[in-house]
Amino acid sequence: MSHKGWQLDLVLMLGFGTGLYTFFKGFRVYREYRILEDTPEVPIRSIAMGLVHIRGTATGELTLASPVTHSPCYYYKVDIERWESNPKQGRGWHHYATRRNGVRFSLKDATGRVLVEPSGAEFDLFQSARVEIGNRGLSLWRLLGGRGDATPAEGVEVSEAELADYVATGGLGGPTALSSLPGDLPDGLRAQLSGAIAESVALLGRASTASGMRRFRLSEYCILAGCSYNVTGTCIENPNPKDERDRNLIVKGEDEPTFLVSAREEKEIEKRLRWRALLYILGGGALAIVCLYAFIVVATLGWA
Repeated sequence: MSHKGWQLDLVLMLGFGTGLYTFFKGFRVYREYRILEDTPEVPIRSIAMGLVHIRGTATGELTLASPVTHSPCYYYKVDIERWESNPKQGRGWHHYATRRNGVRFSLKDATGRVLVEPSGAEFDLFQSARVEIGNRGLSLWRLLGGRGDATPAEGVEVSEAELADYVATGGLGGPTALSSLPGDLPDGLRAQLSGAIAESVALLGRASTASGMRRFRLSEYCILAGCSYNVTGTCIENPNPKDERDRNLIVKGEDEPTFLVSAREEKEIEKRLRWRALLYILGGGALAIVCLYAFIVVATLGWA
């Protein structure tokens, strides 16, 4: 078999595997859609142990500083993309790194409030800002304004040097997430944040330096105080309650892993999940069949 024939077989096998993975992922998304559809939203005061679906306003004492806008938040995710224009990777934006961090926050409605542990959750959040840095300079868009019940991220001005440092250190330098936290952190939270720093240090070794900075794009997503969110997760007894209002805790369950935090309305969440499931099942199945058929044709005809 020639070198080109071997490459073609590898591409077809990878395509077949990707198609199968996407196909079965579609059924997992569909199961999540059915769970959300069958779990009615209840007032926070009425939640019981087990899977619950609630909606309320995010609040809490501890906050993080989001890396792009420096906004006080309870959770952030920053997707970093790098512009590539070479024959191997093609011309366009390619994923470079993802940085995320979060602290416990409360969800509050007219009947009460409950504590939410964001670890392990699937997040469906509006984009709070997008920044491009590099050979075209700094360009920032804030996107939350006018998003229904979402409020704009109230941060401070960021410089290209800060964001270049953030990219170069994989999230360790520049506006760090620890900047807005008080000194008397609980041991568990301090250990969690220390782990995030250690992960950033590991990423530092393979990150590019700020000198000669290439073109990067940073997209930020946040859970902001005062904004409304839908949460579907498992309610358990809080092992370390501070008072009567902290006796319940929403987490990712062991028996039922569905744990979704979304800034969207319930109907929109269900619609998006339904279409995602359909796309994954049909698209993944079609890709697997096409790649398998092509592999059989190549093997039968002996193309090389």
